[in-house]
Amino acid sequence: MTQIVMLSVDEKTLITDLDRAGYKKMGVLVRSATTLEDAIRILKNETIDIIVMNMDHAAVDAAEATLKIKRVKEWSSIPVVLTSVQSSSKIKQTASKCGADLFVEQPVPRDYFIEKLKSILDQETRTNQRVRGHVSLTFIWSGTSYSCDVADLSLTGLLASTDLPIPPGERLEMQINLGASSKMVRVEGEVVRQVQPSKQFNAGNNGGLGIRFMNFKADGRERIESWVARTSDTTNKLAYYL
Repeated sequence: MTQIVMLSVDEKTLITDLDRAGYKKMGVLVRSATTLEDAIRILKNETIDIIVMNMDHAAVDAAEATLKIKRVKEWSSIPVVLTSVQSSSKIKQTASKCGADLFVEQPVPRDYFIEKLKSILDQETRTNQRVRGHVSLTFIWSGTSYSCDVADLSLTGLLASTDLPIPPGERLEMQINLGASSKMVRVEGEVVRQVQPSKQFNAGNNGGLGIRFMNFKADGRERIESWVARTSDTTNKLAYYL
């Protein structure tokens, strides 16, 4: 099962080992930060799917932190969820004005909260553009190197044109050749699912593997962003990576 990686900005005492185990069982891996500096360090070094900040955590101004995160290009599309035990219209307006994607009054059952997070991620997934072009991929699986074409590419993942039976959850070290560029984009990816041939996704006759980007090397993220911006097709939407 592919996990959602959630960055929790809160008091460390609120995310206990038992909480982590409960979230993990439901498909959410929790990364914790108690300060904005900690959160930024994690964002710089890891791929985060969604950020959850407690507005009642005195050490961090959650509204100001949201504004700062949303101003950074490579983080601006990460959904931010603000939570609070308060429910006044003032605090909800604060959450809305700073650019938060969702406000959730606490406490709520964990399963309900996770469904809210997944709903936000589903909306984000539908807005991601996927593009097609002369792109190829090289990766190592079980000690063997493989090469294949890339059916399409987005800011968050790609569809590899291969029928290799690589199971979901498998991590792959990949090198992506963007065609005109002589420098390979190096990135770690996670297999999300095997995509069956479908006219809906224009995936070609062979289907392939939906692979989600996890950790870029060097300037890989910026180069993918630049390539997608140059070749994007707004008529197609990503629907199967996350």
